[in-house]
Amino acid sequence: MTGLLHTIPSWIQLISLTFCIGAIVCRLWVLDDQAVAVSSPESMLRRLQRLIRISIAAIIACAIADLLIGAAEMSGSADFDVVSLLPTVILKTHFGRVWMIRIFSLLLLLVAAGVRRGHRESHGGLYLMLVLGFVAALTESASGHASDKGDLSLAEIMDFFHLLAASVWGGGLFTLSIIILPALSTTSERAVLAKVATKFSRIAGYSVGIIALTSLYNVWTYVGNAGPAWKSPYGLTALAKIILFLCLIWLGALNRYIIIPFLQEGAGSSPKKSSIGNRLVNKLLVRVASSRDEKQIAHNFIRNVRIEAVLVAAALLCAALLRHEVPARHAVHIAHANKAGHEAHMHYAPHPEVAIVRLETLPAVITGGVPVSITVHLEDRKGKPLQGLREHHERILHAVIIGRDLNVFAHIHPEDLGALTNEMLNTATFSLRFTFPQAGDYLIGFDFADADGLYSKTVLLHINGRPNMAAPIFDFSRTKDFGSYRIILETVPKEIKSGEKTTLHYMIEKNGKPVTDLEPYLGAAMHLAVVSSDLKQFIHAHGDVAGGPGADAEHEHAALPERFGPQIESTVVFPKKGVYQIFSQVQSPGKVLLFDFMVTVK
Repeated sequence: MTGLLHTIPSWIQLISLTFCIGAIVCRLWVLDDQAVAVSSPESMLRRLQRLIRISIAAIIACAIADLLIGAAEMSGSADFDVVSLLPTVILKTHFGRVWMIRIFSLLLLLVAAGVRRGHRESHGGLYLMLVLGFVAALTESASGHASDKGDLSLAEIMDFFHLLAASVWGGGLFTLSIIILPALSTTSERAVLAKVATKFSRIAGYSVGIIALTSLYNVWTYVGNAGPAWKSPYGLTALAKIILFLCLIWLGALNRYIIIPFLQEGAGSSPKKSSIGNRLVNKLLVRVASSRDEKQIAHNFIRNVRIEAVLVAAALLCAALLRHEVPARHAVHIAHANKAGHEAHMHYAPHPEVAIVRLETLPAVITGGVPVSITVHLEDRKGKPLQGLREHHERILHAVIIGRDLNVFAHIHPEDLGALTNEMLNTATFSLRFTFPQAGDYLIGFDFADADGLYSKTVLLHINGRPNMAAPIFDFSRTKDFGSYRIILETVPKEIKSGEKTTLHYMIEKNGKPVTDLEPYLGAAMHLAVVSSDLKQFIHAHGDVAGGPGADAEHEHAALPERFGPQIESTVVFPKKGVYQIFSQVQSPGKVLLFDFMVTVK
């Protein structure tokens, strides 16, 4: 039901946008003075202006509905006060910022359309309206799947040109079928009808070329070449849209190369060979036109244009559906959808017979930039609260959050929100709060302990909204500057191999001098979060003062001095080959420092 509620406003919004842009383009480059004079100028121009204003008003209404529906989805509850969430959605999300640009451009467009009522022959106002319509179209691309790779990315630019070309072509067809062609369809205006049709056909040809090129890019980007991708809802909808596009191409070619030449040559005459190409097509022309009477030919042309307009409306419905489907290429790889009460994807170690992590979130559907309350349930295999929980590194539960871009990092705990109660411990239920900054996949690693030992579990969440996180940046430097700190990382052995112990040796300097005032951070000299670039492998490790006593795998690091540095060591076993990001946290007086390095494991 939610998908339907979201699709209908999007569909009406796309149709209205194409109406608006197509009507402006037709007025600028399709209708000439002769066509306007022949077709009762006051009547035609008045209807054209009314169409533009109605289209703009419809876009604004649908944009408001889209905002309210989006805010309701973000709340995750039907009882949530949507109005109270609007400031957060508008000011703190990418969707909200793009929506503000859209609504501002539309209001300016509505004002410009109203001003033009008294200046109908001024093309300057039309060009201004066209630019504002282009801005509104750009915001459509900036709030769809195309923005997943960032604002003004290649994907977003290609989607923008795709939408513009579709709006010029489809909106022009709407305008022709509703307003222009009925006024030019009588026999006495056949020459004017042919001239208008020829002009629009030329514009449509350029639009079709742009749509074809951008469609190929979109299919490659969002569907891919995998067979299963075409069987997904996204792939099937994309296939339906392609079929509709091919039908439009066929009808357009029929008009351009068969019916329009008849209109140009006149009734009772055969079209020139140069206009068709060969006798076979000439014969087809006669059969399709079904009559050499000019009125019948004009009627067939208008009928075909109206059929094209209906097919465009169907294609726009497919486009609206695609906006709210997970792209087929992505759907193949997404293992978990984020829903309330969703059971976590788990790695059982070292006691696989117990310990399940189950999450609930408010809002249930998480959107980038919106604060989220996360309730963590620790359960045994029977679904009962895990008993005997004990502190591990000064906390009952450690949650490490890492983004797909290998740049977003957070290390949070239930204790950050206040002291734990006996009820929390007895029910093994704990609360966390976090704001996922961007859309995309996030790994959450949970570390906790009971009387039997330690547990490390991971959950993969998909965050909705725009923009999506960018791809990871691969940087294998072993000496890096973080503000005034310079960190040197050495590994023993130098070439890291999976399944073998690797010692990470950190040398920490500040302003060119060794740091000696580090403090213990949560019971360790250093906390490390090691994650593979595909987010499938995760390790929460700890560091010791170089040359210190160390600790075994299940106990706190012992005998840390109050001050230490500049060298810290940690031993890690990388489970599989690949690229890993290592996040490291240490504490200097008054603040926690975060360093990150990337390594290759063979």
